[in-house]
Amino acid sequence: MSINYAVTKKVDKSKGIAKERYYATTRALQKKPVNSVQIANQLAERSSLQNGDVLSALTQLSDIIAAHLKEGRTVSIDGLGNFYPSITSEAVDKPEECTANKVWVSRICFKAAPAFLNNVRKTDFVSLQLKYGRKSAKPQNGSDKETTDVIPHQQSISEDSSLSDE
Repeated sequence: MSINYAVTKKVDKSKGIAKERYYATTRALQKKPVNSVQIANQLAERSSLQNGDVLSALTQLSDIIAAHLKEGRTVSIDGLGNFYPSITSEAVDKPEECTANKVWVSRICFKAAPAFLNNVRKTDFVSLQLKYGRKSAKPQNGSDKETTDVIPHQQSISEDSSLSDE
């Protein structure tokens, strides 16, 4: 199990001065997504449930989570993490103008449980530039899928706390 990455050049303006920096990215390199049927098959193999039962439960799970999120509740799934709604609104001049019809859910957020996050963090990373000896991680099969331009991989990017998502 490994996560493929490519090194991309970005302009870092965080300290007020534009500086070219290099980061690992997976954006254009993701493997084919795993779908509900595949998840159901794997869960059925690990339990006494049938594929159809698991698939039905997964289908109902999204409806149930949505219902609780619509009530403004956080949904906590042990071992996985928390789902919660993030809201936003139109900008208004006075507090009383911020009425319900100007507010909407902007996205659904997910915060991984610590054990789940630590489990996922225990993975290997593979540079596609090094693996295939290419200067680009763009597909070679004529795909017109949008990809990220990448620079030649010179060396591994050292861990830098300023680059973390947290």
